[in-house]
Amino acid sequence: MKLKQLSSDFFVEEIPNITLSQEKKAHSIFIMKKTGLDAFNAIRLISEKTSIPFFEIGYAGLKDKHAVTKQYISIPTHYSVQFHDTDRLKLFFVGYHNKKIKIGDLKGNKFSIVVRDIKHNEIDCVYEKTKNVSLFGVPNYFDSQRFGSVFNNKFIGKYLVKKNYEAAVKIFLTCYTKSENKNVKNEKRNIRMHWSNLENVSVRNKVLTRVIKEYLKNRSWLEAYKKIPANLREMYVNAYQSYLWNECVKEILRFCVRGKKIYSVEYAVGLLYFYQDLSDEELDKIPSVFPTLSDKVKLSEFDKKIVSKVLSNENITLEDLDIESLTGNFFKTRKRPVIIIPDGFSISVPMDDELNAINGKQQHKITLSFSLLKGSYATIVIKRIFNQFDS
Repeated sequence: MKLKQLSSDFFVEEIPNITLSQEKKAHSIFIMKKTGLDAFNAIRLISEKTSIPFFEIGYAGLKDKHAVTKQYISIPTHYSVQFHDTDRLKLFFVGYHNKKIKIGDLKGNKFSIVVRDIKHNEIDCVYEKTKNVSLFGVPNYFDSQRFGSVFNNKFIGKYLVKKNYEAAVKIFLTCYTKSENKNVKNEKRNIRMHWSNLENVSVRNKVLTRVIKEYLKNRSWLEAYKKIPANLREMYVNAYQSYLWNECVKEILRFCVRGKKIYSVEYAVGLLYFYQDLSDEELDKIPSVFPTLSDKVKLSEFDKKIVSKVLSNENITLEDLDIESLTGNFFKTRKRPVIIIPDGFSISVPMDDELNAINGKQQHKITLSFSLLKGSYATIVIKRIFNQFDS
């Protein structure tokens, strides 16, 4: 199975929760269609080409870079939007709204996903599994995309909880992804080589320089951490909270579902557990929602059993999650569905896959279409159906 071989293989369209008006109001609303761009870079490009400040442009969610996406953005009406479409980025005016679009201002997302390189003898199994997805849903895990800030399973957020601020800052200053700028990679390698003697490190990147200078000034790794951009610091905490939530869902399944029904699938930071099907008794046992963890979370007796096991494995307590007074970041409790059932689920007939062949014989491709509530990951549905690792 192969996913996202082409950007057009993965199509996402937001389902908005705002009411559009054709009467002029405070904000103009556009559909932003982007291909192979992440949301930040797309909005930054719009900002640069129109001279509209980046922070003035509202958006509801961050969509996958390796995809074709349609999402809603808002721009204050007093700006004249003179943007020339490109092959990768287009704007379509759709109406007005009285408020700026903010993160979370959507009901959900529609997906159309082409899955490639399917062998002929796998097709019947795929169709059987799609029936089970429609009947029993899938665990509502956060998927690998949520954990791009995690390197070798080391969470900056966990180091904050453990008050190991040097380790947190070291990851930021020395670890990098394949897609990062070559010059930044080289500077991070240089910082790693001279970690015990940062006074003699020459760095041009402004963000890295600001963090290092703060440490050299105060000899405080905590103060140095606070110089990391706020959006990244929030992402680090969200990643660790998401991991804890995934681990709680795994414990719920172990507690509520017969062991023989459960199987594991790899993802970026470990294993996820899935079930083949669920009996009525098992469905009744599984709670409809479960809270994300924070120091202020309110737990039922069942919740306490699950959380106690997860926190014990992590060697932390709920009280340890109270990091706001020191770091300025915090863990926020919200209830999240444990199981999701895709809405409007459909699967195409298998077709010849023009991109993949074995011994000259084309493999098959199948298109899956469905909608999910906001915050849920389509790739989790794919993992459930194809039992595959990240592609």
